[in-house]
Amino acid sequence: MSVWLVWALVGLGLGVVVVRRRSAAIIAVTVQSLALGVGALWLARDRTGGFVVVALILFVKALVVGVALGWSLRRTREDGPVRDGLAAPLRLIVTLGFASATAALVPSFGLPQQVGSAAVMLVFVGAAIVLLRRATIHQAIGLLVAENGLSIAAVSARDGLPLVIELGFAFDVVVLVAVVLVVHEKIFGEFGAGDTRLLRHLRDRP
Repeated sequence: MSVWLVWALVGLGLGVVVVRRRSAAIIAVTVQSLALGVGALWLARDRTGGFVVVALILFVKALVVGVALGWSLRRTREDGPVRDGLAAPLRLIVTLGFASATAALVPSFGLPQQVGSAAVMLVFVGAAIVLLRRATIHQAIGLLVAENGLSIAAVSARDGLPLVIELGFAFDVVVLVAVVLVVHEKIFGEFGAGDTRLLRHLRDRP
């Protein structure tokens, strides 16, 4: 996968760290996921026929999850944005420091140096989104960003990962996002806002 594309994917992940509106974050991660599918399809020219299927799986995952996020957002409109604990510039600095330091420490696992570093960075950018953004939809988006980092590594490996593993990745992330969206709608239904801080107030009803 080309170096410029993988760093563009990292840039889109960092955009999710700073954007204020949930709709903008959904667009960013959907574009990121679709661009990853384009990159995989480009690599398929020199790979086996099964690699085309992998690229199609990435496209389908991007569309399914993007539609699910957009549908949930439309059902749970809020009066204003959920306030995060850190301002956007500080979130960006913390995320860049965290992801860059980790990428410098983690080996490339046989991937091209810059591609491997970008993949590791994107995984930890996703983790930072989950940790630093309080809106529940952002939690789902953070999982997607991290999974896209794993997918970069998977498709950029010399022969790619087996199709069954790619299917497992896609299925797992769709299930995780579905669970987070169920939690999001539960919180919104109870409190009228999708804020993870409200989880502490949830109690099982008799």
